Amino acid sequence: MEDRTYQRVAAVIIVAAILGIAYYGSYLPMRKAQMFIATLQGLQTPGGQATSLQDLENKLSVPLDAPSPIGQEELVRNMANSVLSFVQQGGNASSTAALIGYLNSYYDPILNAGKGMSFGQDLYLEGAINEIAFATTGDPTYLIAAQKWYQEGVALGPNRPQSLYGLFDVYRAENNVSGTLEVGTTILKNWPTDTRIAQAMALFKVMASSTPAAASSTKK
Repeated sequence: MEDRTYQRVAAVIIVAAILGIAYYGSYLPMRKAQMFIATLQGLQTPGGQATSLQDLENKLSVPLDAPSPIGQEELVRNMANSVLSFVQQGGNASSTAALIGYLNSYYDPILNAGKGMSFGQDLYLEGAINEIAFATTGDPTYLIAAQKWYQEGVALGPNRPQSLYGLFDVYRAENNVSGTLEVGTTILKNWPTDTRIAQAMALFKVMASSTPAAASSTKK
């Protein structure tokens, strides 16, 4: 009798565990992803477009704030790609700052955790968004942020092309001769047929030889 009771209790516990795993591991992530996709589709339909930045934030916050033990990083990364496209279109400085601030309210916890399934891609996207924001607004704080994220990306993967190329472009924008030469040398070591980098390297070598003091004083 006692054995049967134990078996029944064990069976109930096992079923409850399976249901819990299915709910938290499958249903909630799937529901969150479906909500995010539906939101993006709604924003692209007539009458569903966001009427303001606040309206856009309100719409995106619904799926992003939906509870789920997994899936948040992927959705935030997808949002980052959308923000990147918006910044590339050249919005004004205030809208760019507001949109990046909104993105970072979700991205900062992921970046501060310092890990993830595609953490290198997260670092690159933050660098790219800030680099393009600098190009469209001229605000040097974005360039400083881009350099930070690209440097972290290179530290995570010294031969990752995205962060290396991003850091190369940032150093060129800063007129950082020594940094440009160092990163360019690494790029050409890995991809020796890249003529764009080779040409930029040749130009910066001329700059380095003509202004040694400037080259030695630039920060890395």
